Amino acid sequence: MNKISVDKINLNLRTDRTKYISECEREYDSQLLEAASAISDRSFDRPIILLSGPSGSGKTTTALRLERLLENLGHPTKTLSLDDYFFPLDEDCENVDYEAPERIDIPFLKEQLEAISECKEVILPDFNFKTQSRVLKERYKRKKNEIVVVEGIHALNPDVTGDNDDYSNNIYVSVRTRIIDKDGVSFHPSKIRLIRRIIRDTQFRARSIETVLDHFKSVERGENLYIMPFKERSHFEIDTFIGYELSVYKDYLMPMLLNIKNTYPDYHKFESIEKMFNQIDSLGDCQVAKDSVVREFYGGSELKY
Repeated sequence: MNKISVDKINLNLRTDRTKYISECEREYDSQLLEAASAISDRSFDRPIILLSGPSGSGKTTTALRLERLLENLGHPTKTLSLDDYFFPLDEDCENVDYEAPERIDIPFLKEQLEAISECKEVILPDFNFKTQSRVLKERYKRKKNEIVVVEGIHALNPDVTGDNDDYSNNIYVSVRTRIIDKDGVSFHPSKIRLIRRIIRDTQFRARSIETVLDHFKSVERGENLYIMPFKERSHFEIDTFIGYELSVYKDYLMPMLLNIKNTYPDYHKFESIEKMFNQIDSLGDCQVAKDSVVREFYGGSELKY
């Protein structure tokens, strides 16, 4: 587990923010390139990439960036999201465990993965989070030399995607860096992922900040039950923490936090987020690369999610 102090982040931003932003992105890039090179070498025997990680870990950006790197290395690559295999839900559906494997239409997924591995044509689904509906959208037939990336929180769970160890490369991504605040207290990576989820879900998934916070306990429970037990199956681990990212999120999220501070009953459980934002410098997004992991949550990416 890596560590960095909030004072160090602020110093880097104040000294030369452009240089620091570039350095942070290069640290992430180097991990991707190392994985892509190894996957390229194994592509004949292992054409499938299973990419997993907890909610807010940056799985989608990592998958799409790997796709681009592999194509530059001469391998046509297609990325599939397990989210698109969610069961549709009615508006009045209650008590849904959004983190459970059963949220996925597993028989349909396995049917499609088998067909894809055999280079048979399928019609890929597309899931709309705002309407909680799923449609069949795109015809697809894998080429024999093509690599397929399957990304989602349950990608490494053999009960969901099957036992693919003989022909898959497995990747686990998450935030693996702790920020140490001015009092020497560690800011847990799960809070960084929560911040990412709040930013993303309030902007793009029609959820309120209260709803995201309400679901946090369930999300953590799901990670411990359904994701962490399978990370040992990974061949590669990627830390998606971007050193300057909280400085980008600050101006967007801080007003939302202060707005619910006196009304949200469990606000005390998340006061460490407000404390961190009070200590860290604000940056804005003008210098954030268009393909950065930060864009997956903040918006403005050139990648097609």
